[in-house]
Amino acid sequence: MFKGWRRTDKGIFEEFEKQIEEMNQLVEKIMSETGKEPMVYGFSMHIGPDGIPHVEQFGNVRQESLEQMTGKPSLREHDVREPFTSSIIDEKNKELCITAEMPGIRKEDIELNATENQLVIKAESSDRKYFKAITTPAPVDPDSARAKYNNGVLEVTLKLKGGSKPERKTVKIE
Repeated sequence: MFKGWRRTDKGIFEEFEKQIEEMNQLVEKIMSETGKEPMVYGFSMHIGPDGIPHVEQFGNVRQESLEQMTGKPSLREHDVREPFTSSIIDEKNKELCITAEMPGIRKEDIELNATENQLVIKAESSDRKYFKAITTPAPVDPDSARAKYNNGVLEVTLKLKGGSKPERKTVKIE
């Protein structure tokens, strides 16, 4: 039944080697078609100062709707990554602390622009690009911005204008 299985020549292993070589060629073809950058996609979730959960995406893969053409959503790779960011309100010091992870970038390659309601992070090196516009959960003073960059992690601190929480107004239901 299995007589030819244990031959002294390569026997069954010759077929394994052929299949492994075919798989290697297929993987090389796929890798060359996807480009030099790895595909990165993720999301983070946190509770905002208003008590509402916020979900943010990061990476270089975006979900783009192709429903008009195919009827199905798809993921597509871009050459610009959206860094993973985290925003924390320090109520004691009345500051907003924003942290962004951007490995492979030098401090000189980072450009920050702040307004009262938004922080824009833009970074570009020879092999990586990052971009993210972050809407602040409360108005901030852009003139108070301080930033540090160390080991691929950017930390930006902005003073809050007024209170640390957005004002709420009770709405009467008629």
